[in-house]
Amino acid sequence: MAPTFYRRELPSTAVSFSSSEGRKIFESAMSLGGTFTFFALIEQLQTQPEPAYCGLTTLVIVLNALAVDPRRLWKGPWRWYDERFLNCCVDLEKVKETGISFDTFACLAKCQGLGVEATRGSDSTVDEFREVIKRICTSSSPSDCTHPTSFLIVSYTRKVIGQTGTGHFSPVGAYDEASDSVLLLDTARFKYGPHWVKVELLFEALSPPDPSTGKSRGYMILSYDGVDVESDCRLQSKHLAHLPRSLLFRPQITNSVREYKQFLETETDKNQGEINFQSVVSFWTQNYSNDTFVRQLIKSQLKPVDSDEIKMVESLQDLVKATVNETILDTNLTFKRQECTTASNECCSASTQSLSQRYIQFSTIESIFVVYLASLSKETRQRIVTNTMQRSRKFDDYVGDQLLAEIELISYAIDASDMESIV
Repeated sequence: MAPTFYRRELPSTAVSFSSSEGRKIFESAMSLGGTFTFFALIEQLQTQPEPAYCGLTTLVIVLNALAVDPRRLWKGPWRWYDERFLNCCVDLEKVKETGISFDTFACLAKCQGLGVEATRGSDSTVDEFREVIKRICTSSSPSDCTHPTSFLIVSYTRKVIGQTGTGHFSPVGAYDEASDSVLLLDTARFKYGPHWVKVELLFEALSPPDPSTGKSRGYMILSYDGVDVESDCRLQSKHLAHLPRSLLFRPQITNSVREYKQFLETETDKNQGEINFQSVVSFWTQNYSNDTFVRQLIKSQLKPVDSDEIKMVESLQDLVKATVNETILDTNLTFKRQECTTASNECCSASTQSLSQRYIQFSTIESIFVVYLASLSKETRQRIVTNTMQRSRKFDDYVGDQLLAEIELISYAIDASDMESIV
């Protein structure tokens, strides 16, 4: 029988949050103003549901602490983030086995509409790291601003601080300037509870390369601009108007996407920097033999339930159609229908057809056209979308902005596809 474990003892390099020493450090941090982010995070702290889910759970904690509305039902009538909703950029079943990398975490955060400032340990200094910690954990806002709009997370190597395991993600809950320590709100609470670690030691733990990418880990500032900080940064229980960047699509990072990035590099070299739409169609239909292959890169989101969001999705669908019709001469391309197999998850049973109706609908040509736009430069795709909007005069600017944000996220997934080992 394989051995089992109940928690681990913290090494001498860490101080348990609940210990007498840990409480004294917290009191010091409170008196010095270093607990600005603590209370919002501790309200949402939870244990990761899978051994390799530290990254996903860290992000869920931050999203709920920022009061971001996922616009999807959790249970019953309630909308609330949990790890199941973070299915953009990754295959959750694979994450159970391998976890996620620094770059994939950034992709997931962007997919939920967060602002992401990512810094690798190899690109920073301990003094710069300390200043970021102070800026995020210490309130410098007006006295009536009781809720932070940014949080700091770290991706580090446990072994450097004397713990078992390898790579890990944690939210940073507080900073005590007197002891120069940060509070790590460890999501693997079955192993280690929240604990204090010296800033210099934590910075050292950011530097070793991740074996899956060959690059160092690091830290990220995650922010949410759903609230005007100058007018009201209290968040609390007020309803926030928020559209995630992935309202239409869930970009995926797969081996096929990595092959597509290599394909683009070959195409641009061959065609003096130009990308041919027909070539993109050929790639994402496997030479016109598979009309579902593009789902290796983008999958449709669930249809929204909010009335404003329904209108936005309808406007986005109309804008995609209009842009395709204005840009592509032949929109009547035909593709061979993917054969129904259990492995492809494309079976045409009544239950599957019913399930498919719950997702936003795009034709194969529309999906591939969006991928084509994501393959172009930011300036070129912006010009194409803007030209369509100016000619039609029926789309508001925020509709175009949302579509361009969606396309940018797909572009990010393509760029990030070779940054890590894909199982």
